[in-house]
Amino acid sequence: MNTLLKKIRGVCYTDANFIIKQLSGIVDYFSSENEKSEFVYLHEGKSNLVCEDRVSYGDWQTPIALAEKVCDIHLSKYGSPDIVIEPTCGLGAFVLSALIKFQNIKEIHAIEINRQYTIELKLKLLLDALNTPLQSRPDIYIYNANFFEFNFTPIIEKCKQMSWNMAVIGNPPWVTNSRQGKNNSLNVPSKSNIYGLKGIDAITGKSNFDISEFITLQLLHLSQLNSGGISFLLKNSVIRNILVKQNSEEFHIGNIEQRLIDASSEFNVSVDASCFFAQFDCSPSFTCKVLDFYTNSYIREYGWVNKSFVSDTKLYRDVSKYDSVSSYVWRSGIKHDCASVLELTFSDGSYINGLGEIVNIEDDLIYPLLKSSDIYNYGDKICRKFIIVPQRKTGDDTSVLKYSHPLAYAYLSKHEYAFSSRKSSIYKGKDRFSIFGIGDYSFKPYKIVVSSLYKTIKFILVSQLDEKPIMVDDTCYQLDFDNLEEANNILSAINSKEINYLLQSLVFKDAKRVVTKSLLMRLDLVQLSIDKGLKIKTQRFDNGMCHQLSLF
Repeated sequence: MNTLLKKIRGVCYTDANFIIKQLSGIVDYFSSENEKSEFVYLHEGKSNLVCEDRVSYGDWQTPIALAEKVCDIHLSKYGSPDIVIEPTCGLGAFVLSALIKFQNIKEIHAIEINRQYTIELKLKLLLDALNTPLQSRPDIYIYNANFFEFNFTPIIEKCKQMSWNMAVIGNPPWVTNSRQGKNNSLNVPSKSNIYGLKGIDAITGKSNFDISEFITLQLLHLSQLNSGGISFLLKNSVIRNILVKQNSEEFHIGNIEQRLIDASSEFNVSVDASCFFAQFDCSPSFTCKVLDFYTNSYIREYGWVNKSFVSDTKLYRDVSKYDSVSSYVWRSGIKHDCASVLELTFSDGSYINGLGEIVNIEDDLIYPLLKSSDIYNYGDKICRKFIIVPQRKTGDDTSVLKYSHPLAYAYLSKHEYAFSSRKSSIYKGKDRFSIFGIGDYSFKPYKIVVSSLYKTIKFILVSQLDEKPIMVDDTCYQLDFDNLEEANNILSAINSKEINYLLQSLVFKDAKRVVTKSLLMRLDLVQLSIDKGLKIKTQRFDNGMCHQLSLF
């Protein structure tokens, strides 16, 4: 290093850049004379240590051993690349690994928004070059830039013109756009609803997306017609979303694969993640093979089978007959966002709210309540929670309670601040004590209910408690019945081997919500009941009766 410092101390920064490029391959090491002078002043070993900024940038630096293993797999699948693009390089694990694992690279392009990271990476590369002199090194471009403002087109076009094998490789940020927004981070794309969602879906969060998903889709759009492939560390949910979009976008990528990694061990985070692999310039593939990253053992294949997106293609084909449109309408439970006021426990002959207050109101507004955890521990006619239901259906005017239920009205008015403080925009412009997920169906005597949160799916049949229908909260879904025989027959159909296999083939166990309304509405319980000779109403609802405000 001292020899290098002597060479560059007395020359301008552009000449210093030429000297360093000859040594290390790094292009434009310094962007100004001040930058060169600062480097000379600090010189060896005195540069500040860099700490990972996970909050602002959403980055979890990749262990070198993991990056090298990804490069090994990439090499075996797509051959040695001529050019490597790392769109969010951080401290450079993939850049360093690419130099070790890939022979005859011509160019490396690494982009990083954090200036301290680029300084540290350049220094690592320079020290490596000084310690291990080589006859030739690739041209290495380290850009201190925001991915969302960076122009990749010249790099991609050059790659096409030169017919280079391209490797897009790395570990994009594992955070969502809304999380970055809350952190006031610059590491976000311009505000947009990338899924084109409308109304309640956009309001309640379906328009939220992972930064890594945006980055991957952008690079697939640009790179798909080049030779080579992509190897990205991504959350499993992001890989699924990419494959879902493949059905409409039809990227020219094939041999799609994800290899499950142990994110807890590798990054000390509790998230389900994998390395995503796809080959460029192929006929579009619509399924993804799942393997273990460490053992290479095959687990399953998921993706599109005809027009259905499934979690296990082999299992699905055996029971696909029952994947259709349900004639039975599954509905979400009550959403209120005011548990401290509306949810009660019963102790020593009194109802107690979440604030520890005794609640003395008209009894006909209080109903037994099941939450997700209660479904797994449900004992016949036993409920640990109760709920105040101020409306018979969403949109009811609760001011009439002042005359019909004066005690309840006084209680709700006392806690009006709790209602007005609810953050969800779905309450905006609604009745001040409004709730959602309530209607005539909520007051039916028999219900089949299921939690949306548990990986093991359990359906149970509940009936009335003390002649009152049992309510469920918005982490659950329900089917309602007037007739016990029909309810029991449908429960038998739901718990059948065929529906069990169908659910296994459709459900992604690492999803935030394992069970969704869209999943349940795919279960053709009518066809299965007919096949098994179970007595049901084959046309229970018409299309006009199936509308329900979608909360998820």
